Amino acid sequence: MGCLYLARYDGPYHGKVVDQETRTPLEGVVVLGTWSVSHFDPGGGSSTYYDAHEVVTDKNGEFVIPGLGLRMLSSIKPMDFTVFKAGYSYFSSNWNSLKIETRKDIIKWDGEMPIIPVRKLSDEDKIMWHGAPDPPSEASFEDVKFMLREIDKDRKTRGLNVRGFWGGRKYE
Repeated sequence: MGCLYLARYDGPYHGKVVDQETRTPLEGVVVLGTWSVSHFDPGGGSSTYYDAHEVVTDKNGEFVIPGLGLRMLSSIKPMDFTVFKAGYSYFSSNWNSLKIETRKDIIKWDGEMPIIPVRKLSDEDKIMWHGAPDPPSEASFEDVKFMLREIDKDRKTRGLNVRGFWGGRKYE
């Protein structure tokens, strides 16, 4: 079940993506932030898509997602996000869960900025790898275009057909 937030400031979200083995910053990684809304009824609760925003990491592997700003009496949940680059495993999480104990062996911190490692896929992994992340189907092409293009780049390198369509629209 969801939560009604009386007042909450959403964002900005700063982070850094690095190669898991070498710890070097990764440029050109797509970071997709998504938000959903909690709905309440006598039978329980559910969530539906609200918004998405994507960015690409800079030469230092860093990114900033602006967030939604001040939310008053809002049932919009904190941001979920996905980090993806062709040839690497992807990472998905709720932003607020990055500091929980079970993530501390994966996520390191530089002050308030999480350092998110992603693993380069071996040739064997690329054959066995069954998928890239899926953006929310309700998102517009404009909100997820970098992610879709990165997924297609990944599919090409593995000899698979590219998606090429989103929401009934052909893209390249």
